Amino acid sequence: MTSAPSDTPIRRSRAWATLRTLLRARITAGLIVILPIWITYLLVKFLFEFMRDTSLWVVETWLGMGWGGAWLSRWGISREVLQQKGLEAFPREAQWAIEIFCVFLTIFFIYCVGVLTANIIGKRVIAGFEILLGRVPLVKTVYRATKQILATVAGDQAKNFQRVVLIPYPNREARSIAFITGVTRDIHTGEELCAVFMACTPNPTTGFVFVLARSDLIELDWTVEEAFSLIMSGGAIFPPSVSLASKPLPIRSPTPIPVQA
Repeated sequence: MTSAPSDTPIRRSRAWATLRTLLRARITAGLIVILPIWITYLLVKFLFEFMRDTSLWVVETWLGMGWGGAWLSRWGISREVLQQKGLEAFPREAQWAIEIFCVFLTIFFIYCVGVLTANIIGKRVIAGFEILLGRVPLVKTVYRATKQILATVAGDQAKNFQRVVLIPYPNREARSIAFITGVTRDIHTGEELCAVFMACTPNPTTGFVFVLARSDLIELDWTVEEAFSLIMSGGAIFPPSVSLASKPLPIRSPTPIPVQA
C-alpha cells in the first residue's frame, strides 16, 4: 500500500534525467551543425569586408570628384550627403554593386602588384621599399618574419609542408605531430636532416621548429587538414589510422633551409 507514493519521485527523477540527456544530445548535435556554418560565414564576411574596404575609398573619392557627379545625379545624391553617409547614401542595390566592384578592384590591384614584382623595375621598387622598412626597428622584424612565412608556405617549398610526421618530443617515449618544412644534410656526416614545425594546441599558428635526423621521424599517411584538425581539437578529432612503427621516408634531394638575414 505504501510503495506507490515512494515510486513516484523515483519515476520523476528518471524521467527528468532522460529528458536532460535528450536535450543535451540534441543541443550538442545542433551546435555541431550550426557552429561550423556560422564560423565559415564570419570568415567569408570578414574577407569580403576587408577586400571591399581596401578599395572603397577609391570609389568614394571618384564619386566625390567631377567625373562621378553624373552618377550621383542619377541617384539624386549630393556630394555633401555622400561625405556624411558614405556608402549608406546609395540604395541597397547600388550598395551591393559598389561593394562587389570594390572587391574585384582589390583583386585587380593585387594582380597588378604581382605583375609589377615580375619585372626588373618592380623588383627594384620593392627592394627600395624593403630597405626603407628595414630601418624601422619593430616594423622590419614583423615584415621580414611575415614575408618569410608566406614565401615558405605559398612558394616552391610549400610541397615540403605537405608531409606529416611524428617526432620524439618531449622525450624519446612520447610522440608529437609535426610538419617537414625543409631538408638538408649534415656537412660532416652526410646524414639527412629535416627541419620540422611542431604546431601548438589549440592555436596552430604558433609552435616550435626543430632540426632532427630523418631516421628519428615517423611518416604518417595523414593529410595536412587531418593533422590540423587533431591539433586544433586537442586530440578529439583523430584520424582513423596511425602507427608508431618507423618506416623509411621517400628519398628526396635535399634543399637548403632558407635563412633570412
